[in-house]
Amino acid sequence: MKTTAKESVFLSSIGFGDAMERIKKVTGCRTQVQLAEYLDIRQSSISDAKRRCSIPSAWLLRLMFKTNTNPLWILHGDEEPKFRIPSTEAGQVLNVKELREKVEAEIRAELDNLHAEDLIYRLKEMGLRVQVMPE
Repeated sequence: MKTTAKESVFLSSIGFGDAMERIKKVTGCRTQVQLAEYLDIRQSSISDAKRRCSIPSAWLLRLMFKTNTNPLWILHGDEEPKFRIPSTEAGQVLNVKELREKVEAEIRAELDNLHAEDLIYRLKEMGLRVQVMPE
């Protein structure tokens, strides 16, 4: 990854295509026209970026502020998007995966401590149909 005086990040053609797919994923845009409107740029700017296999840093900043998406995830990808979520500690940032794992662990711990009758009651309260199988 290298940058120029105009502050564009140059990627391989495969890397550029992957980065554009991630951009479309977080913006919900399907076409260059929709993306241009979303980023408040000309559609020809997207065509130029595609031809050069480069993503202007201004786009990355705009996406970070509009979608709260980490620019490094857009450029390099990962198993899931990493959003910048404020942490309880100053200067720290959590990502969605870490937050989800923490919440899932807390839910699992709570479920492990429930008695079967309590769990069945809570599931029914949520409107779920529960059928108890004989042991």
